[in-house]
Amino acid sequence: MNKDKNHIEIRSKVEQFLSEGFSIEEIANKLNLPIGTRYAQGSAKWYKYCMISKRNQSKAIEKHPNLYSKAGKIAQQKHPWIGEELGKKYGPIQGKLNVERLKGNSEYFSKMAKRLQEINPEHSRNNMKKAHETMKKEGTFIQHSIKGALKCMEKHPTQLKDMSKKAHELYPLALLALESRRKNYPYEYMDCLFDSDSERRICKILVDNGLIDKPKEGRNVHFRIKRYQFDFFINNMVFVEFHPPQNYDGIKVETVKSYSQERRKVLDENGYKNYPLIVIDRLRNLEPKISRIKELVALKLD
Repeated sequence: MNKDKNHIEIRSKVEQFLSEGFSIEEIANKLNLPIGTRYAQGSAKWYKYCMISKRNQSKAIEKHPNLYSKAGKIAQQKHPWIGEELGKKYGPIQGKLNVERLKGNSEYFSKMAKRLQEINPEHSRNNMKKAHETMKKEGTFIQHSIKGALKCMEKHPTQLKDMSKKAHELYPLALLALESRRKNYPYEYMDCLFDSDSERRICKILVDNGLIDKPKEGRNVHFRIKRYQFDFFINNMVFVEFHPPQNYDGIKVETVKSYSQERRKVLDENGYKNYPLIVIDRLRNLEPKISRIKELVALKLD
């Protein structure tokens, strides 16, 4: 066992036994320690003195909160190396002890996070940025993100979807960001930009089949309904979406049916209840989907 960790554990046991009314002789016997004196390191009386010193330090900090801060600054000025060396030696030890002591105490960590945020509003952002930079250097950022997302989905299956929905409701800029990013993509057809090569190919197929004369952004391609966007709007009659079901690390988080229900709900709630919706999830066997779109357009025209 680490020497410093062993010292802290024995000191804590001595403090506990003293609070329960045991004599120093009984404590020495229980912990198999020599009785010794306050100057004999490793003895029961020495641990008792360490415990008393620790308690006195706490009282001094309560009376004079800046006392140790000032002393630390003076020590740091005289010995610039002392902070780094002490941090290396005792930081990991105290950190592990705090984790064990505060395990499950999320309320404490929440209060500490709020206090740090009040002192420095950029604290959380800077910590997250530093962590991301470290992971990117080590090449673990993507894997870490995937594991985090999967763990989140295990505990809260709908959390990521709910967060995404809330973000789109609160910040329509998310849709603007998507449109802005599209400008950097190489997927272009008849002066119209697309999010993927598959989406571009579907547009070409729709044009070849006479369902779209010419793709026009915001008219029959990427048709916007409030904060939402639909891939194609055929003859102002039929909505067409290209959307392969999403998955994370090989685990499916949605199906064609669940996605269709979500998009159908958007249409119904925004005045397009009687407008058909066709969802294309793959380019293979596309003929039945195209035939169905033609039937719906012909039916609407009749």
